[in-house]
Amino acid sequence: MLGSSVSAAVTRRSGSTRRLSLCLNFFLQGLSILVAAILINTDVIPENTPNSNRVLIGIPFLAWQFGAQVASSRALGYNEIPTTVLTSVYNDLASDSKLWTWKNVKRNRRAGAALMLLLGGICGGWLSRLKNGFGIVLWVGGLIKVLLGLAWLGFREAVE
Repeated sequence: MLGSSVSAAVTRRSGSTRRLSLCLNFFLQGLSILVAAILINTDVIPENTPNSNRVLIGIPFLAWQFGAQVASSRALGYNEIPTTVLTSVYNDLASDSKLWTWKNVKRNRRAGAALMLLLGGICGGWLSRLKNGFGIVLWVGGLIKVLLGLAWLGFREAVE
C-alpha cells in the first residue's frame, strides 16, 4: 500500500507522463529490489534458511516496489495490464468479447504481458537454481528496473 500511495502521489504532483517523474519512479523501484538483493548477498537475509524470521526483512522493499509498479502502470494508462498477478490477465483474456477479432490492442497487450510474465518466471526459476540464485534473480530484476528508469530520459517530453 505504501509503494502505491507514495508512487501515485508523486506521480500526480509531478505529472504521470513526465520523463523525470517516470525516470525517478522506475529508478527507485529498481533500487528497492537491489536493496533486497544486497541484503541476501551479505547474508543479512539467509537464502537457505526458510525458518528464520530474518527472511522477512526484504519483504517491505519488494512490497514497496510492487505497489509502485502497479501505480506506474495505472498512471501510464495501461490498466488492462496487471503487472503483478496473472489471474486477472487470464480472466480478462477469457472474458474479452473481441478475443478472436483481428485488431484488438488490449487483448494483444494482455497476451503479451502473460507471455512476458511466463518467460520471466521461467528465467527466474532457472537462475534461482544457481548458487545464490535468489539474489541473482533480484540483481537482474533490479538492474532491469534501473535501466528502464534511465531509458525514460531518452524519450522526448510529451507535448500537452
